[in-house]
Amino acid sequence: MREEIGIVGGGIAGAGAAYALADADVTVYEMDTVGGRMASRRRNGCVFDFGANYLEVADPDLEEVIEDAAGEKLVEIEPPVWRFDAAGEITPGDTPQNSRWTGRGGLDEIVRGMINASGATLEDGVGVTHLERLDDGWRVTTEAGEREFDAIVLAVPTASASVLLETADWDAPLREELAIEINQIPYRTMDTVALHFAFELETPYFGLVSEESVYDVAWVSNERHKPGHVPDGETVIVVQFGPSWVVTHPQTSPAAASEAATHRARELIGDDRLVDPNWWEYQRWGDAIPTRSPDEELIEQALDSDLAIAGDWVTGIGRTRSALRSGLKAGRNLQ
Repeated sequence: MREEIGIVGGGIAGAGAAYALADADVTVYEMDTVGGRMASRRRNGCVFDFGANYLEVADPDLEEVIEDAAGEKLVEIEPPVWRFDAAGEITPGDTPQNSRWTGRGGLDEIVRGMINASGATLEDGVGVTHLERLDDGWRVTTEAGEREFDAIVLAVPTASASVLLETADWDAPLREELAIEINQIPYRTMDTVALHFAFELETPYFGLVSEESVYDVAWVSNERHKPGHVPDGETVIVVQFGPSWVVTHPQTSPAAASEAATHRARELIGDDRLVDPNWWEYQRWGDAIPTRSPDEELIEQALDSDLAIAGDWVTGIGRTRSALRSGLKAGRNLQ
Protein backbone atom coordinates (compact mmCIF):
# COMPACT_ATOMS: atom_id res chain seq x y z
CA MET A 1 0.00 0.00 0.00
CA ARG A 2 1.20 3.52 -0.78
CA GLU A 3 1.78 5.36 2.49
CA GLU A 4 1.30 9.01 1.50
CA ILE A 5 -1.49 9.88 -0.91
CA GLY A 6 -2.72 13.21 -2.22
CA ILE A 7 -6.32 13.61 -3.33
CA VAL A 8 -7.15 16.47 -5.69
CA GLY A 9 -10.81 17.33 -5.16
CA GLY A 10 -13.03 17.45 -2.09
CA GLY A 11 -16.33 16.29 -3.56
CA ILE A 12 -18.03 12.98 -2.82
CA ALA A 13 -15.60 11.10 -5.11
CA GLY A 14 -12.56 12.51 -3.31
CA ALA A 15 -14.21 11.84 0.05
CA GLY A 16 -14.90 8.25 -0.98
CA ALA A 17 -11.25 7.77 -1.94
CA ALA A 18 -10.12 9.22 1.39
CA TYR A 19 -12.49 6.93 3.27
CA ALA A 20 -11.14 3.87 1.45
CA LEU A 21 -7.59 4.97 2.31
CA ALA A 22 -8.13 5.46 6.03
CA ASP A 23 -4.95 3.52 6.85
CA ALA A 24 -2.76 5.83 4.76
CA ASP A 25 -1.47 9.36 5.30
CA VAL A 26 -3.93 11.24 3.09
CA THR A 27 -4.22 14.92 2.22
CA VAL A 28 -7.31 16.21 0.40
CA TYR A 29 -7.00 19.46 -1.57
CA GLU A 30 -10.15 21.42 -2.38
CA MET A 31 -9.79 24.75 -4.15
CA ASP A 32 -13.43 25.79 -4.16
CA THR A 33 -16.27 24.26 -2.12
CA VAL A 34 -16.09 21.02 -0.17
CA GLY A 35 -18.87 18.82 -1.49
CA GLY A 36 -18.54 19.76 -5.16
CA ARG A 37 -21.99 19.46 -6.71
CA MET A 38 -23.23 18.08 -3.41
CA ALA A 39 -23.39 21.75 -2.51
CA SER A 40 -25.50 23.26 0.23
CA ARG A 41 -26.33 26.93 0.62
CA ARG A 42 -27.17 28.74 3.83
CA ARG A 43 -29.18 31.94 4.01
CA ASN A 44 -31.17 33.65 6.77
CA GLY A 45 -31.34 30.50 8.90
CA CYS A 46 -32.32 28.24 5.97
CA VAL A 47 -30.26 25.40 4.51
CA PHE A 48 -30.97 24.11 1.01
CA ASP A 49 -29.22 21.53 -1.14
CA PHE A 50 -28.50 23.37 -4.34
CA GLY A 51 -26.67 20.96 -6.64
CA ALA A 52 -27.48 17.33 -6.09
CA ASN A 53 -30.60 17.48 -3.93
CA TYR A 54 -30.08 14.30 -1.93
CA LEU A 55 -27.95 11.16 -1.74
CA GLU A 56 -29.62 7.91 -2.75
CA VAL A 57 -27.18 5.02 -2.54
CA ALA A 58 -29.56 2.08 -3.22
CA ASP A 59 -26.84 -0.27 -2.01
CA PRO A 60 -26.49 -1.76 1.52
CA ASP A 61 -22.68 -1.54 1.38
CA LEU A 62 -22.71 2.14 0.38
CA GLU A 63 -25.39 2.87 2.97
CA GLU A 64 -23.17 1.36 5.65
CA VAL A 65 -20.29 3.60 4.55
CA ILE A 66 -22.49 6.72 4.69
CA GLU A 67 -23.98 5.85 8.07
CA ASP A 68 -20.54 5.16 9.52
CA ALA A 69 -19.01 8.35 8.17
CA ALA A 70 -21.76 10.91 8.67
CA GLY A 71 -23.06 9.57 11.99
CA GLU A 72 -25.50 11.81 13.84
CA LYS A 73 -25.39 14.47 11.12
CA LEU A 74 -27.08 12.10 8.66
CA VAL A 75 -30.86 12.45 8.29
CA GLU A 76 -33.30 10.50 6.15
CA ILE A 77 -35.83 12.31 3.98
CA GLU A 78 -38.99 10.38 4.77
CA PRO A 79 -41.72 11.60 2.37
CA PRO A 80 -41.64 9.96 -1.08
CA VAL A 81 -40.83 11.32 -4.51
CA TRP A 82 -43.79 11.64 -6.86
CA ARG A 83 -43.82 12.07 -10.64
CA PHE A 84 -45.26 14.51 -13.14
CA ASP A 85 -45.81 14.16 -16.88
CA ALA A 86 -45.50 16.56 -19.80
CA ALA A 87 -48.92 18.03 -18.99
CA GLY A 88 -47.89 18.70 -15.39
CA GLU A 89 -50.14 15.97 -13.98
CA ILE A 90 -48.79 14.59 -10.69
CA THR A 91 -49.00 10.92 -9.72
CA PRO A 92 -47.58 9.02 -6.74
CA GLY A 93 -44.19 7.43 -7.32
CA ASP A 94 -43.36 3.75 -7.26
CA THR A 95 -43.28 1.96 -3.92
CA PRO A 96 -41.24 0.97 -2.07
CA GLN A 97 -38.63 3.69 -2.67
CA ASN A 98 -34.96 3.71 -1.77
CA SER A 99 -33.80 5.69 1.25
CA ARG A 100 -32.74 9.26 0.49
CA TRP A 101 -30.27 11.10 2.70
CA THR A 102 -28.94 14.54 3.45
CA GLY A 103 -27.07 16.12 6.34
CA ARG A 104 -28.90 17.92 9.11
CA GLY A 105 -26.85 20.97 8.22
CA GLY A 106 -26.77 20.29 4.48
CA LEU A 107 -25.79 17.61 1.98
CA ASP A 108 -22.16 18.72 2.06
CA GLU A 109 -21.97 17.57 5.71
CA ILE A 110 -21.91 14.00 4.40
CA VAL A 111 -18.81 14.78 2.36
CA ARG A 112 -17.06 16.48 5.27
CA GLY A 113 -18.09 13.59 7.51
CA MET A 114 -16.45 11.06 5.21
CA ILE A 115 -13.22 13.06 5.05
CA ASN A 116 -13.18 13.50 8.83
CA ALA A 117 -13.92 9.81 9.43
CA SER A 118 -11.03 8.84 7.17
CA GLY A 119 -8.54 10.79 9.27
CA ALA A 120 -7.37 12.67 6.18
CA THR A 121 -6.01 16.20 6.34
CA LEU A 122 -8.32 18.59 4.50
CA GLU A 123 -6.63 21.55 2.83
CA ASP A 124 -9.77 23.63 2.30
CA GLY A 125 -9.41 26.51 -0.15
CA VAL A 126 -6.05 25.25 -1.43
CA GLY A 127 -5.94 24.53 -5.16
CA VAL A 128 -3.52 22.21 -6.94
CA THR A 129 -1.78 24.10 -9.73
CA HIS A 130 0.73 21.57 -11.09
CA LEU A 131 1.60 17.86 -11.09
CA GLU A 132 5.02 16.32 -11.67
CA ARG A 133 5.67 12.61 -12.13
CA LEU A 134 8.66 11.37 -10.13
CA ASP A 135 10.54 8.10 -10.40
CA ASP A 136 8.38 6.78 -7.57
CA GLY A 137 5.36 8.95 -6.94
CA TRP A 138 4.25 12.51 -7.65
CA ARG A 139 5.11 16.07 -6.68
CA VAL A 140 2.02 18.22 -6.12
CA THR A 141 2.28 22.00 -6.32
CA THR A 142 -0.34 24.16 -4.64
CA GLU A 143 -0.70 27.83 -3.83
CA ALA A 144 0.83 26.95 -0.44
CA GLY A 145 3.91 25.09 -1.69
CA GLU A 146 5.03 21.63 -2.82
CA ARG A 147 4.70 18.13 -1.43
CA GLU A 148 5.63 14.68 -2.67
CA PHE A 149 3.23 11.74 -2.53
CA ASP A 150 3.52 8.04 -3.25
CA ALA A 151 0.33 8.29 -5.32
CA ILE A 152 -2.44 10.73 -6.17
CA VAL A 153 -6.16 10.59 -6.87
CA LEU A 154 -7.63 13.00 -9.41
CA ALA A 155 -11.22 13.57 -8.26
CA VAL A 156 -12.14 16.82 -9.96
CA PRO A 157 -14.43 17.74 -12.90
CA THR A 158 -13.15 16.96 -16.38
CA ALA A 159 -12.15 20.55 -17.16
CA SER A 160 -9.78 20.67 -14.19
CA ALA A 161 -8.52 17.11 -14.66
CA SER A 162 -7.66 17.64 -18.33
CA VAL A 163 -5.78 20.90 -17.64
CA LEU A 164 -3.75 19.32 -14.84
CA LEU A 165 -2.80 16.45 -17.14
CA GLU A 166 -2.08 18.69 -20.13
CA THR A 167 0.35 20.80 -18.09
CA ALA A 168 1.83 17.99 -15.97
CA ASP A 169 5.53 17.16 -16.09
CA TRP A 170 4.99 13.52 -17.01
CA ASP A 171 6.97 12.13 -19.91
CA ALA A 172 4.63 9.37 -21.01
CA PRO A 173 2.24 9.01 -23.97
CA LEU A 174 -0.52 8.15 -21.50
CA ARG A 175 -0.52 11.72 -20.18
CA GLU A 176 -1.62 13.20 -23.50
CA GLU A 177 -4.01 10.33 -24.21
CA LEU A 178 -5.75 10.85 -20.88
CA ALA A 179 -5.88 14.63 -21.26
CA ILE A 180 -7.49 14.40 -24.70
CA GLU A 181 -9.92 11.66 -23.70
CA ILE A 182 -11.06 13.44 -20.54
CA ASN A 183 -11.44 16.79 -22.30
CA GLN A 184 -13.84 15.21 -24.78
CA ILE A 185 -16.35 13.99 -22.17
CA PRO A 186 -19.64 15.79 -23.00
CA TYR A 187 -21.88 17.24 -20.31
CA ARG A 188 -25.41 18.51 -20.04
CA THR A 189 -25.87 21.86 -18.32
CA MET A 190 -28.60 22.49 -15.74
CA ASP A 191 -30.01 25.59 -14.03
CA THR A 192 -31.12 25.51 -10.39
CA VAL A 193 -33.20 28.09 -8.54
CA ALA A 194 -34.05 28.21 -4.82
CA LEU A 195 -37.19 30.16 -3.84
CA HIS A 196 -37.96 31.30 -0.28
CA PHE A 197 -41.48 32.01 0.98
CA ALA A 198 -42.55 33.32 4.38
CA PHE A 199 -45.18 30.65 4.99
CA GLU A 200 -45.28 26.90 5.54
CA LEU A 201 -46.09 24.77 2.52
CA GLU A 202 -46.99 21.18 3.31
CA THR A 203 -46.90 18.58 0.53
CA PRO A 204 -47.42 14.80 0.67
CA TYR A 205 -44.19 14.38 -1.29
CA PHE A 206 -40.64 15.56 -0.76
CA GLY A 207 -39.88 15.96 -4.46
CA LEU A 208 -41.43 15.87 -7.91
CA VAL A 209 -39.48 14.35 -10.78
CA SER A 210 -40.27 14.67 -14.48
CA GLU A 211 -40.99 11.39 -16.22
CA GLU A 212 -40.82 12.96 -19.67
CA SER A 213 -37.91 15.06 -20.90
CA VAL A 214 -40.19 17.36 -22.92
CA TYR A 215 -41.10 19.30 -19.76
CA ASP A 216 -38.58 22.06 -19.10
CA VAL A 217 -38.43 21.35 -15.35
CA ALA A 218 -36.70 18.16 -14.26
CA TRP A 219 -37.10 18.37 -10.48
CA VAL A 220 -38.90 20.29 -7.73
CA SER A 221 -38.27 19.75 -4.01
CA ASN A 222 -39.81 21.03 -0.81
CA GLU A 223 -36.83 21.56 1.50
CA ARG A 224 -39.14 21.70 4.53
CA HIS A 225 -39.13 17.89 4.49
CA LYS A 226 -35.42 17.82 5.37
CA PRO A 227 -35.00 17.89 9.17
CA GLY A 228 -33.12 20.94 10.34
CA HIS A 229 -33.13 22.77 7.00
CA VAL A 230 -36.00 25.27 7.13
CA PRO A 231 -37.35 27.10 10.22
CA ASP A 232 -41.02 26.95 11.19
CA GLY A 233 -43.19 29.38 9.28
CA GLU A 234 -41.00 29.30 6.16
CA THR A 235 -40.59 27.29 2.94
CA VAL A 236 -37.77 26.83 0.46
CA ILE A 237 -38.59 25.31 -2.93
CA VAL A 238 -35.74 24.14 -5.17
CA VAL A 239 -36.43 23.98 -8.92
CA GLN A 240 -34.02 22.26 -11.29
CA PHE A 241 -34.56 22.95 -14.96
CA GLY A 242 -33.87 20.15 -17.42
CA PRO A 243 -31.22 20.30 -20.17
CA SER A 244 -33.84 21.45 -22.72
CA TRP A 245 -34.35 24.66 -20.74
CA VAL A 246 -30.67 25.59 -21.07
CA VAL A 247 -30.75 24.88 -24.80
CA THR A 248 -33.70 27.26 -25.30
CA HIS A 249 -32.49 29.80 -22.71
CA PRO A 250 -28.70 29.93 -23.19
CA GLN A 251 -28.40 33.58 -22.11
CA THR A 252 -31.12 33.72 -19.46
CA SER A 253 -30.65 36.15 -16.59
CA PRO A 254 -30.86 34.97 -12.98
CA ALA A 255 -33.97 37.11 -12.48
CA ALA A 256 -35.69 35.59 -15.53
CA ALA A 257 -34.81 32.08 -14.36
CA SER A 258 -36.23 32.89 -10.91
CA GLU A 259 -39.46 34.17 -12.42
CA ALA A 260 -39.81 31.07 -14.59
CA ALA A 261 -39.03 28.77 -11.64
CA THR A 262 -41.69 30.49 -9.52
CA HIS A 263 -44.26 30.07 -12.28
CA ARG A 264 -43.41 26.38 -12.79
CA ALA A 265 -43.48 25.66 -9.04
CA ARG A 266 -46.88 27.30 -8.66
CA GLU A 267 -48.16 25.46 -11.72
CA LEU A 268 -46.96 22.03 -10.58
CA ILE A 269 -47.63 22.26 -6.85
CA GLY A 270 -50.94 24.03 -7.35
CA ASP A 271 -50.63 26.62 -4.59
CA ASP A 272 -51.50 30.20 -5.58
CA ARG A 273 -49.40 31.60 -2.71
CA LEU A 274 -46.25 30.75 -4.71
CA VAL A 275 -46.05 34.12 -6.43
CA ASP A 276 -43.41 36.46 -5.06
CA PRO A 277 -40.53 34.80 -3.19
CA ASN A 278 -38.92 36.80 -0.39
CA TRP A 279 -35.56 35.89 -1.88
CA TRP A 280 -34.13 33.55 -4.45
CA GLU A 281 -30.77 32.15 -5.55
CA TYR A 282 -29.68 30.92 -8.97
CA GLN A 283 -26.87 28.68 -10.22
CA ARG A 284 -25.98 27.38 -13.67
CA TRP A 285 -24.15 24.05 -13.41
CA GLY A 286 -22.02 23.68 -16.51
CA ASP A 287 -20.72 20.20 -15.69
CA ALA A 288 -23.96 18.76 -14.37
CA ILE A 289 -24.54 15.45 -16.14
CA PRO A 290 -21.87 13.51 -18.06
CA THR A 291 -23.30 11.69 -21.06
CA ARG A 292 -20.57 9.12 -21.56
CA SER A 293 -17.57 7.65 -19.76
CA PRO A 294 -13.90 7.76 -20.82
CA ASP A 295 -12.00 4.77 -22.16
CA GLU A 296 -11.84 2.43 -19.16
CA GLU A 297 -8.52 0.97 -20.33
CA LEU A 298 -6.84 4.38 -20.06
CA ILE A 299 -8.16 4.85 -16.51
CA GLU A 300 -6.79 1.41 -15.57
CA GLN A 301 -3.41 2.10 -17.18
CA ALA A 302 -2.99 5.21 -15.03
CA LEU A 303 -2.84 3.02 -11.91
CA ASP A 304 0.52 1.67 -13.09
CA SER A 305 1.77 5.25 -12.72
CA ASP A 306 0.41 5.66 -9.16
CA LEU A 307 -2.52 7.71 -10.45
CA ALA A 308 -6.16 6.90 -9.72
CA ILE A 309 -9.00 8.86 -11.31
CA ALA A 310 -12.48 9.25 -9.82
CA GLY A 311 -15.77 11.04 -10.40
CA ASP A 312 -19.26 10.46 -11.73
CA TRP A 313 -17.87 11.21 -15.20
CA VAL A 314 -15.55 8.20 -14.88
CA THR A 315 -18.69 6.04 -14.79
CA GLY A 316 -20.60 8.16 -17.30
CA ILE A 317 -23.56 8.35 -14.89
CA GLY A 318 -24.39 11.72 -13.35
CA ARG A 319 -25.39 10.46 -9.92
CA THR A 320 -23.88 11.13 -6.51
CA ARG A 321 -23.79 7.43 -5.74
CA SER A 322 -21.82 6.84 -8.95
CA ALA A 323 -19.26 9.41 -7.86
CA LEU A 324 -19.07 7.79 -4.41
CA ARG A 325 -18.56 4.32 -5.90
CA SER A 326 -15.89 5.67 -8.21
CA GLY A 327 -14.05 7.31 -5.32
CA LEU A 328 -14.16 4.20 -3.15
CA LYS A 329 -12.88 2.12 -6.07
CA ALA A 330 -10.05 4.57 -6.77
CA GLY A 331 -8.95 4.49 -3.15
CA ARG A 332 -9.07 0.71 -2.95
CA ASN A 333 -7.04 0.42 -6.14
CA LEU A 334 -4.21 2.28 -4.40
CA GLN A 335 -4.20 0.08 -1.31
